[in-house]
Amino acid sequence: MRRFIHFVNSIGARPSISEGAPSYSAVDKDRSHESTVTLLKIDTTKPKRLDRWLDKVVAFSGSNFVLFLTIIVLLAWAFLGIEFASNTGWQVGISDAQAIINMVFDSFLVRQQLNAHTQAMVVACHLDSRATSHKRMLQNLARMEKPAQSQSRIAVPAVEFPQEDLLGRICNAVSASMGHVLTVIGYWICIGVWLAFGHHLGWSDSWFFFINSATSALMIFMLAVLANNRERHEKYLQECTNLVMAADTSLERLLREVTGDTLENEVATISAPEVGKVQRAIDFYADLVGTLLGICLLTVVLVAWIVIGPIMLFDANWWLLIGTYAGLIGMNDGFVLRNLCNICNRQEDTQYDRRILEDKGLAAIIGGDSGDEETAQTTCLDVRFSIAMGNFCSHEYTVVAGVVVIIALILTASLMHWSELGQIICNVPPSIIESFFTLILITGHNIGDEQRRANLQIIYRSRLELISRVESWRA
Repeated sequence: MRRFIHFVNSIGARPSISEGAPSYSAVDKDRSHESTVTLLKIDTTKPKRLDRWLDKVVAFSGSNFVLFLTIIVLLAWAFLGIEFASNTGWQVGISDAQAIINMVFDSFLVRQQLNAHTQAMVVACHLDSRATSHKRMLQNLARMEKPAQSQSRIAVPAVEFPQEDLLGRICNAVSASMGHVLTVIGYWICIGVWLAFGHHLGWSDSWFFFINSATSALMIFMLAVLANNRERHEKYLQECTNLVMAADTSLERLLREVTGDTLENEVATISAPEVGKVQRAIDFYADLVGTLLGICLLTVVLVAWIVIGPIMLFDANWWLLIGTYAGLIGMNDGFVLRNLCNICNRQEDTQYDRRILEDKGLAAIIGGDSGDEETAQTTCLDVRFSIAMGNFCSHEYTVVAGVVVIIALILTASLMHWSELGQIICNVPPSIIESFFTLILITGHNIGDEQRRANLQIIYRSRLELISRVESWRA
């Protein structure tokens, strides 16, 4: 019982992360340090087999195979619409498919986000841990006699990270266009056009189904694109991180050789940010969705819906039932996902920006240029607008407002005795709102990914420059 209470209390609590970078001895005298700059991976594999299995399933959901399969299925559904567009089943089918896929992808996207955040924080801990040793050894190095050639400015080669393949660049371009502020504006223009035709179509069920079908198909495509982007970008960032960590290790080995330092790297700790009760509740829900428990609850819901099918004679209400449930839950998940993305991005930016600023001090210890190079910042007008809009949409009180809207929709449907129209009302607004939030989520992911790449590139360059400067002391 005590373990269960501890488990429940741990959900939503962001623990502090403590990591000590492995300490490396000096390299052999006859080895060049350039040869030591090789890939060095930080292993964050989970100890439990079920967690590892679920992570593999999540990785598969973001694969190119799943993305292309999704596109093929959507195209097939669209072509079938030529013949069956007037059939309610054709329209309800895509809505139910979107509802089920949406619940599954929401769980996977939360897990993707949490895994990526943990990886970023572990990397930051390793950099901090080794930076403490670097600072100590650089201070010892500064006390030594300074060679004349070290007075000149050190030439550092251009820093280039690996290029993504053609398919990756195409997917990035599609994602960038979907997450662009003009796309968001265009989306709401389309919603306005749909609303304008409501009176001419008598606010009929068919009018509701038009937008529900369109947003459902759009949601399926966007979720597949977002999952694919996150998986590809995480693998690419891992390659870049490996290069940074390898250069960091080479600098440590070189400094230990020059100074004779043998002290172990200290353990660095990144404390969890303090949050209020509302944010803690949001984190609790996010953890619940992204854990094995959340997947099990999702499975129970789907099985229960299938079981009651014969009882309800598989009628229209049965088909709308899962769409109503998933639509309301999915809308809440959209709010939570955007909140989680923004919180994680801000914490990661804080850690990497601090590392960049402290790196300037490391270079200054041995007479290097403390640099006028600023931390990577996005300044374009459309990007600033996207960030502002993302911050508003991800605020904890916006999540609370979403819950209020869901309660209002449930009350409305209850007053209508959960009729077919009542369930449609519970389907359409959430579908519209959730599609919008997915666009915002894609924007937030794109901005965060670009920021992370830029920050890693700056850190990588500072490591190469420090290696070049320390090499000059050995000459």
